[in-house]
Amino acid sequence: MTRTPVIVGGGSWGSALATALQAAGQTPVVLVRNAETVRLLATGRCRQLADLPPVSPIRATTDPAILGEAGLVFLVVPVSATAAALAQVVQHAGSPDALVLCAKGMAMTEDGAALMPELAGSLVPKLPAVILSGPSFADEVMAGLPAAVTAAGTDEAAVATVQDSFAGSHLRVYANTDPLGVAIGGTMKNVIAIAAGCAIGLGLGDNARAAIVTRGLAEMARFAAAAGGATDSIYGLSGAGDLALSCAGPHSRNMAYGLALGRGETPDQRLAEGRHTVAALAARGRNLGIDLPITNGVDQVVNANAPLQQVVADLLARQAGRE
Repeated sequence: MTRTPVIVGGGSWGSALATALQAAGQTPVVLVRNAETVRLLATGRCRQLADLPPVSPIRATTDPAILGEAGLVFLVVPVSATAAALAQVVQHAGSPDALVLCAKGMAMTEDGAALMPELAGSLVPKLPAVILSGPSFADEVMAGLPAAVTAAGTDEAAVATVQDSFAGSHLRVYANTDPLGVAIGGTMKNVIAIAAGCAIGLGLGDNARAAIVTRGLAEMARFAAAAGGATDSIYGLSGAGDLALSCAGPHSRNMAYGLALGRGETPDQRLAEGRHTVAALAARGRNLGIDLPITNGVDQVVNANAPLQQVVADLLARQAGRE
């Protein structure tokens, strides 16, 4: 039986990954929740990327039995839906060569909040989990434009399988053996992008944005080192790369969220993954005993209704230490 790549989730990133796999000569199937999405993908279109011209037809189904044929399973669902998707995989999948988690954030659990490698290790410890993360706007990938991401896992054979599945496509996949560090990079960059958006929205200029990006990267590295990840991962695609992309402009949902805050507007609460993650990151930072001034500042603004101008003033009043 042919081992099929199955993508759980037919939103923008799931559809984009399907096109990249097709470009590599694969025949992916997208598992979705409703027949209308099946019909739309069959025309080469994605509802969330309606402005793009149609691509090659994408095969989709609503039947989770397709997971039984999966050689690779890509979970491309929101962070809040990842645990349920993992349960579906356990119920229907056989023994895939790799379980690829694509969400960037922390999932709420009975014990608090878990990064994606931690969640997979808890719920599906026998499956070879791989984190796929990096600077990759879905519309550009679906349009066939080049991009590069990281596949990270402790099972090097599983990582190689993921890497090989995209060989020859416009999506370059680099291997990494530090899933925790890669997940931290993809999670924290969303929070730093909110801060960068706030700075631009307040009219503080590009110098301030550059300072936030650079000092935010330092926070990400401190967090990774304290949590057991590798700081090298933070300076790679999933950290510095994704941070640079997310802070470049309003194409990034997290940057757009921060821009709205800085302009005194009410942002769409659904826009930004960082808005839903920052409290858990700040709490983990306190538990680890590390200094995360930008992360804590964003947490105060979005979760404690702290005045943005005052939070900025407090950050600027901090004693500058060694770089």
